[in-house]
Amino acid sequence: MNEIENTEQNVRSTRGLKIAIFIMTLLLIVGFCVVFLTIGYRLSNNSSVTQDITSSNVVIDIDPKEEIFSFSNDQKYIHILTVDEQKNYTIYNFDKRSNQLISTIELNR
Repeated sequence: MNEIENTEQNVRSTRGLKIAIFIMTLLLIVGFCVVFLTIGYRLSNNSSVTQDITSSNVVIDIDPKEEIFSFSNDQKYIHILTVDEQKNYTIYNFDKRSNQLISTIELNR
């Protein structure tokens, strides 16, 4: 009698374990699908690859008292840092795609 109860309990625990493994397998498959779909979506919607950079004919009027301290260039923006005689800094941010001045940041002493 004891053996019958033990066997019934083993079957229940084995069934529960099989269900848990099945659910975890489904979660892993769904998780991997989401990861690969997200990677594919982000790679296909990369604007730096699909859009051409047009030639820039932007004229920047810098005060004669200022001099260019630094110039940096990344994938989307151009940053120009100028400094004047009083050690006040001005940062100009340009968008490469539209060739427009996005912002001017002044750092005054």
